Amino acid sequence: MHRTTRRPSFTYRGLELSHPYVVLLELASMLEHDDLVIAVDSLISRDPPLRGASLEAIWAATDSYEARWGAPALRKALLDARPNTDSPGETRTRLLLLRAGFPEPVINHPVTDPGTETTRYLDLAFPEYKIGVEYDGDYHRTVKNQWRADQARKDSLASLGWDLRTVTSQDIKEPRRALDALHRSFARAGARPPAASNWSGRALELLGRSLRPPATT
Repeated sequence: MHRTTRRPSFTYRGLELSHPYVVLLELASMLEHDDLVIAVDSLISRDPPLRGASLEAIWAATDSYEARWGAPALRKALLDARPNTDSPGETRTRLLLLRAGFPEPVINHPVTDPGTETTRYLDLAFPEYKIGVEYDGDYHRTVKNQWRADQARKDSLASLGWDLRTVTSQDIKEPRRALDALHRSFARAGARPPAASNWSGRALELLGRSLRPPATT
């Protein structure tokens, strides 16, 4: 008889549950790479659901299981995971920009308005060029109070000299518009943008990601 090594767990309201790091290993054999990165990012977000979660701790847990379950796929995802991300949209946008050749952005970069002493956070930022990239989900458009708050926030940041670009779910699927706009922002700031050929032709097709789950047969 063969027995597997007991996997870490914890008890919640009398139920024994798999530890989130173990769940990541199990999901790694089923999820696409970007979805797995999103799952990791959610555990190490600015407001993490698991106390003490960190990228280093997930690496250690993955290494302890060597090649079992989805360890190889999880290791690849960990290379792309980053702490302090707030949403799946932010993660998808960051991965898109990196694949297109833009430099690594700062995640949730704080900007303080000296007039009001209000601190606002940019989803993704290139502080040295004062360029910000914001991912807006549909609720930013459909919820009136959220829309008004977003407009006030963007106006305040623009008044402080920030060049803001907005990315939506459609841009994740068809990224040419957003990448062209960011390319122009980099050029205006005197920064060296990546070659636009990185998102033309076949390269553009490879960058696009559908947010819909695959169809079942």
